[in-house]
Amino acid sequence: MKKVVIAVLLTMLSVGSVLAQTDTLALDDNNKIIYYQVVTQPASPADTLYNKVTLFLKKAYPKDRLKLVKLDKANSTLSATGGVLVSKKSMIAMHEDASVGFNFVIEVKDNKYRYWFTDFVVTPYERDRYANFVPVAGKSYPIEKASGKLSTDDYNGYLKKIVANCREIGVILKSYTNNKPIAVKQTQKKTAVPKEW
Repeated sequence: MKKVVIAVLLTMLSVGSVLAQTDTLALDDNNKIIYYQVVTQPASPADTLYNKVTLFLKKAYPKDRLKLVKLDKANSTLSATGGVLVSKKSMIAMHEDASVGFNFVIEVKDNKYRYWFTDFVVTPYERDRYANFVPVAGKSYPIEKASGKLSTDDYNGYLKKIVANCREIGVILKSYTNNKPIAVKQTQKKTAVPKEW
């Protein structure tokens, strides 16, 4: 009897952990890493959602972080590209280790929309002769092949950064579709000579 109770408890725990992990990366039919979400939006016609998502893609992020690429109103689909920097801690401070580019697709229907991030491409960074970290030209590779090029800790760090970025974009997208846009933190560019002193 104890064995049956333990088996049932273990089964319930494993099912619960699988259901709790729906907000994470998965593999699609082509063995590509993908982040996929479906969001219900009650009392929202498709054309209204389409306009809100269009506004989100145009206004929410700077062009280097998320850029609108294609509007397909006939199929209620929007496409964008974007990227996120992955930093790494060295002995002294944090520095850019790589950038991860992605494709972002949103499809809209009445009362719901879905979105997914896919085609993650890693571009490693290196220190140039001026001690700045810059992208390595011609060294980009898909994230699926990164596990052979990176240590396990670095690879897992990249995946965590990708998930965090996808979640953040999803939260801000939801705020736009709810008519309560969240302001995105803008990084200020430092100038060599400040105008005010």
